[in-house]
Amino acid sequence: MLKIFALLMICICHTVPELPYPSDISGAFVTGTATANAQYFFADFLGAAGLIGDVIFIVCSSYFLLESRKMKIGKVVSMILNTFVISLIFMTVFLSLGYKLSTFETVRQIFPTVFQNNWFITYYIVFYMLHPLLNRIIRCLDKTALGIAAMLLFVQSFILLFVQLKAPGINKLLCFVSIYFAVAYFKFYGDRFTQSKKLNIIVLISSIILYYAMRVAVNFIGLKIYGSEECPLFALFHINNPIILAFSLSLFNLANRKQFVCKPINFISSLSLLFYLIHRNNLFAKFIQPKWHAWFVRQFGGNLIVADMLILSLILFVCGMLLSALYVFTLGRATDFISLKIQSFCDKILKKSTPPAES
Repeated sequence: MLKIFALLMICICHTVPELPYPSDISGAFVTGTATANAQYFFADFLGAAGLIGDVIFIVCSSYFLLESRKMKIGKVVSMILNTFVISLIFMTVFLSLGYKLSTFETVRQIFPTVFQNNWFITYYIVFYMLHPLLNRIIRCLDKTALGIAAMLLFVQSFILLFVQLKAPGINKLLCFVSIYFAVAYFKFYGDRFTQSKKLNIIVLISSIILYYAMRVAVNFIGLKIYGSEECPLFALFHINNPIILAFSLSLFNLANRKQFVCKPINFISSLSLLFYLIHRNNLFAKFIQPKWHAWFVRQFGGNLIVADMLILSLILFVCGMLLSALYVFTLGRATDFISLKIQSFCDKILKKSTPPAES
């Protein structure tokens, strides 16, 4: 259920206009710039929700991947294949509608994981492939050694990279691994934190207050120093923000206190990666989203940009989920079949190459 919450946050982020609204709609709202307009401030505030959703998603995935002992080749093939098929569908649709694609855009659609059409998917695939190795390392460490490893990774990703005032870039994978080790330590040795409802509520509320205060402070500094220009301090609000990690861990611990089974929630959660691919294709973001925003705002009012974003995110979430479900029951069956066949083939090869155990 928490993954669905994370998807909603990611969806809200992707309804923030990435281009300035036309002046006849709502002035010059631009993401990543300081503003004295309260609505623009909250619009940009919601725009960072997606990165928080990404961290929540990694925390959730890490908790369960820590129980895994091997990488499933079929799952890797499935993720790569689905990314390729969905990207190809978008390219075909846009070409059939008469849109002109540059050579780079065409190549990027054909090789979506290589060129990071969806950066999170690319890094997640690599992260998933690495997790058995990470688990072997973690199982070899005692409490003290794991604590030291988790702390060193935290300092590197959430302190040193954080204070550089730059988005993590290729270091995103290091951030994924740092979160993984943090989750591992708290899962295996952090009972006092993970099981304390009071402590997690305090951390959750404190992180929300601190995060909001940081946004206000950065916006104020941006106005005083950078004016209407892009403020580099907004790079602080990425997946390596320590406040976001504290928020995500405490939220997960609170959600993990109650266990229940709900098939609809499990099904929607299983659509997570497909939803990410379908609702955020780069061609849609380039050709449709700016016009979509402008049309919607003209119809329903340019003075309510935050409300417009929330309504658009709801529409995008519902449509994205419906298309994801449709894909699962159509082309998804074919990609699953191929993935299972490859998994079965790899298992046979591995079984033949494994020497028999000594009696």
